[in-house]
Amino acid sequence: MVSVVIPCHNCESFIERAVNSVVNQSIKDVEIILVENNSTDNTLQALLHQQRRFPELIQILKETKKGAPAARNLGLRHAKGTWIQFLDADDELLPNKIYRQLQVATETNADVIAGECTLKYLSQDKEVIRRTDNNVWKGLITSNLGITSSNLWRTSSVLAVKGWDEDLSSSQEYDLLFRLLKSKAVVSVDKTLNTIVHFSENSVSKTTDKEKLKKILNNRIQLRLRIKNELRYRTLLTRELHSAIDNYIYTEITNHYASFPAYANSLLQQYNPKVGLLKKMKFKTKLYLRQLK
Repeated sequence: MVSVVIPCHNCESFIERAVNSVVNQSIKDVEIILVENNSTDNTLQALLHQQRRFPELIQILKETKKGAPAARNLGLRHAKGTWIQFLDADDELLPNKIYRQLQVATETNADVIAGECTLKYLSQDKEVIRRTDNNVWKGLITSNLGITSSNLWRTSSVLAVKGWDEDLSSSQEYDLLFRLLKSKAVVSVDKTLNTIVHFSENSVSKTTDKEKLKKILNNRIQLRLRIKNELRYRTLLTRELHSAIDNYIYTEITNHYASFPAYANSLLQQYNPKVGLLKKMKFKTKLYLRQLK
């Protein structure tokens, strides 16, 4: 069995789409765990409606601690499946997603299968394909190792690393992936598009609150430093991976430069990421053009 855990916060208008994408999977041995999480709209009524549609498949739980990680952990503790599909309520799975990834798991004896997805930005009327990297450590560093919904997770392996970190405000799935890799779990890559993410403009990573942005930025940097330490400990820190870490940190800091220039400068001085001259020149040109406006 595969357990599908869906955190549900203010999702009354789109939860049916997510549920339908599970019911329409080519593999039918699934259970669906809907976890209501402090909604202020009619989400609970929408969940009850879905349960009436599929009473043999759906159970509803309630998590009072705010945040998707806590909701996912509650679902994880109740999951009966050997495998677990964490699905965000505004995402949908393509019909062969779970079947395909179970095949990959069998072929590679994996604990996690990292998949590719399509990001749909409705307000901008555009789509972006998010690919996976064949080198799992590089994929982890560059955020190209799937996302929460596009991956499939072995339940026992996630439980062994104590599930999701409920204290993190961002980067939760990459923190979980890192802890799994650190525990010697096997992560395999599925190069097929399998999930559609209907990108929300109120996503935590799209906040305009500068203090929250600083926290998100620091979460990302600190995770890469932890990855660097782990790679160094394992004597796996190749020149390519070292460069990927430095480039990631430099890019993240400079991408946030406009929000807090002084703070970004202090981070650049503190971490001193080594990047190529061309990358530095592009950033300086961008700054110069911004000053002319």
